[in-house]
Amino acid sequence: MNVTSQNNFNPIIIFDKYIMPLAKIVTSFGKDQWEKFKIDFDLVFKEYINNSYLKYSRIKTLLYRTEPKYIYDFFEVPYLDKKQDLIIIADNVNNLLEKSHFLVITGTGGIGKSTLMKHLFINELHFNDLIPIYLELKDLNNLEDNYNIRELIFERLTSLGSGLKEEYLDYALHAGCFLFLLDGYDEVISNKRSDFFKKLNDFCDMYSENYYIIASRPCSEFFEFPRFAVLSACPFTKQQAISLIKKIDYDKELRERFVEALDKHLYDEYISFATNPLLLSIMLLTYDNYAEIPEKLHLFYSNAFETLYEKHDATKSGYRREMKSKLSYDVFKLIFSNFCAITYIQGKLEFDREELKNVFIKISQRGFEVNQEFFISDLVNALCLLYEDGVKLKFTHRSFQEYFTAFFLKELPDDLMSKISLGIIHQDFYRASHDSVFPMLSDMAEKRFKVNVLLPIVNEFEQDMCDTDRFEYYFRCLVDSITFYRKKGSNNVELLLNTKDGYPLVKFIYSCMNSCFVMMRHEFYNQQKVIEDQLYNYLIENEKYIDNDIFPCDRILNSPQILRLFKKTWIGSAIQMLVNLKNRIVKDQKNTVDELLELLK
Repeated sequence: MNVTSQNNFNPIIIFDKYIMPLAKIVTSFGKDQWEKFKIDFDLVFKEYINNSYLKYSRIKTLLYRTEPKYIYDFFEVPYLDKKQDLIIIADNVNNLLEKSHFLVITGTGGIGKSTLMKHLFINELHFNDLIPIYLELKDLNNLEDNYNIRELIFERLTSLGSGLKEEYLDYALHAGCFLFLLDGYDEVISNKRSDFFKKLNDFCDMYSENYYIIASRPCSEFFEFPRFAVLSACPFTKQQAISLIKKIDYDKELRERFVEALDKHLYDEYISFATNPLLLSIMLLTYDNYAEIPEKLHLFYSNAFETLYEKHDATKSGYRREMKSKLSYDVFKLIFSNFCAITYIQGKLEFDREELKNVFIKISQRGFEVNQEFFISDLVNALCLLYEDGVKLKFTHRSFQEYFTAFFLKELPDDLMSKISLGIIHQDFYRASHDSVFPMLSDMAEKRFKVNVLLPIVNEFEQDMCDTDRFEYYFRCLVDSITFYRKKGSNNVELLLNTKDGYPLVKFIYSCMNSCFVMMRHEFYNQQKVIEDQLYNYLIENEKYIDNDIFPCDRILNSPQILRLFKKTWIGSAIQMLVNLKNRIVKDQKNTVDELLELLK
């Protein structure tokens, strides 16, 4: 399939491919029943396939906000990285399925996982090898715990036009007719994940002939999915970034200037933004308004929102859509930050009208008077930060919800910032450690974040430390093992940390300091490489270590020589920073107070 052009979609008869496995399963049918079954089977799935193609082949984006756009008008094929440097090009769904029946695709926010999953869905429809089923896992958050995955699949089929009988679904499941695309595992709230994993595991056991692909932000829990191979979405190369921008339907002159700047210097100067499709699109969106692109992520989103508010339609130069709410920029931003924080705390990315009404009741209780219908109309029609999908409204991209939640927390007084932030963290440690809310809050108000949020978490974590050596305490709670990873064909090995599950407080603290560790590794790379090589050589010579294998925590602690070398590595230095963190925060706070008091003298 050529993914760069739109093809007419004509599904062939699916039944013929599965006639043999289905015949083995359906043994009780007579000849007439069998003939009727063949006809019914094809008819119900043809209806589903045609309707699902219409649903998933056109999507709205931040830049295509007024109407859905055909996915292949702007889709850039991503590369997926499997361990040992095996790069898979995702232009063809079979490139993935030949690797395993069970796959997880991970990637950071905005890297294009959901768009990729829709591409895989449509790509499979053209091949007609399997019947693709696309499920958004965040829908599980609204279900009672007694839900059944088979019933969810049946509901999805029937909601898109299939008149499938339940017993036919069983036949198809046992025959291995399906490709299940499960999007957004990281959007499942924490208290529902273990139940979903158990249900999915049982479902995979029962219907193992089918294919399963899960998409999620990176998650240590995938160690619990032993049958699933993990693929990582690669950052865009410069060629991919330029190719994507050239495809976007945008002001032609501005787009050409941006492509030229991207090629000459922007990609290299802002590589963390330019390698991410969403952030790259925002770079284009703000390029005409701002002479420079900010290095801080929260300033990046602030600029994007201001651009959306001022222009109201990014694809039309000079076009400005009417704002029905008649609110000033500052007031609109403040109210929207309340909206985002409330829905973020509720764990919601989509809402029906009744849920929206309850959100605006909470907003009014905070002293904001706003016309709900006008405000939502502005978000949907003017700014396009929300979009309508049937009877529900959804965020165009969850990253804006995260930015405005951080902005909301920043605007709170210290006691409320602390109370609400700690509530969010304890509500879902995984989400707090992996999304952008607290990194952006830290960038917005670093000292207040450390005193009001990070220090209470450190105090809570150290309550159980007793008389244990502080380094060993942090080490045992954080480090599961280390790995010296060697890419295929490379002479260099890289020291990696495998964190331990079951200690969410220290993982949150570690995630807050991660940018410091990255900078430290970059600044002292040559020095660190010498130390890492010393540890690596010692493990090979004395511990029979093999490349890419794990070396467990206890074996490090039980060897004085290994521990001495380990403490000098970037991981050991990072742990020492965590050990000293509390004293540093308290000292910085005291110095700030002393400096302010000095001004009064």
